[in-house]
Parts: sequence; structure tokens; C-alpha cells
Amino acid sequence: MAFSNRVRSALTTTVLATAATGFLAGCGSDDQEEQVAYCTNEDGEIVDDDYCDDDYRGGGGGLFFLYLGGFRSGLPVGTVLPSGGTRVDPRDTAARQRYGLPGTGSVASGTRVTGGIGSGTGGTGSSGS
Repeated sequence: MAFSNRVRSALTTTVLATAATGFLAGCGSDDQEEQVAYCTNEDGEIVDDDYCDDDYRGGGGGLFFLYLGGFRSGLPVGTVLPSGGTRVDPRDTAARQRYGLPGTGSVASGTRVTGGIGSGTGGTGSSGS
């Protein structure tokens, strides 16, 4: 059976559009976007993980944050992270859990987190400072 060029073109376009839609649906962002957590000071500089342990007794008082965002893991202490992440008070158990972190204890720098309210890097919602 012979098809005209116009019909072939329409069929090809339809097949490609359907395939592209399926591919994009599989790659689309959802609430399970992966983020990486670091312990930072108020300037966004990565500091020792001990400062973000929920029982840190050094008088941190809102000066240190668990900072989540689309950062790569393995960044060293002293690296200043770009803005656009989400700051979480390490003493706020409920906020930690909302953002997919353990409710208590230390969070190792470079910890990968998926899901939670903090998914994406658009928010800067400090929680309980």
C-alpha cells in the first residue's frame, strides 16, 4: 500500500511526538528530586558536621544550618555553596523530618536526600531559627 509524502510526514510527526511525550514524562521532575545536605554557617560556607548535630553544645544558636540543594556531594569544608538551597535549623526535629533528614543526630556532609517538602532548590525556607 502506497502512502503520500504528506501522510508519511504526519505519521512520523505523530510517532515522534508521542515518543517524546513518553520520554519527558519519565524524566519530568516530581516530589522525589534528589538533594544533597551540608552543614553550613550563616554565609553558606560548609563547616564541620559537628556544628549541625542537634545536640551541639557550642552555643550555635541559629548560626549553623543544614543546607539542602542540588549540590554535588563530596565538597570540602570551606566551600561556599550557591544560594537557592533550603536552610533547616538542625535543632528543629520536625523540620528535619519534613525535609527527609533524620530527626536527631548528626547529618554527614554530602548526604543525599530525596523527597520531602524541600524538594527542588527554589526555596530558602529557614525553619525555626
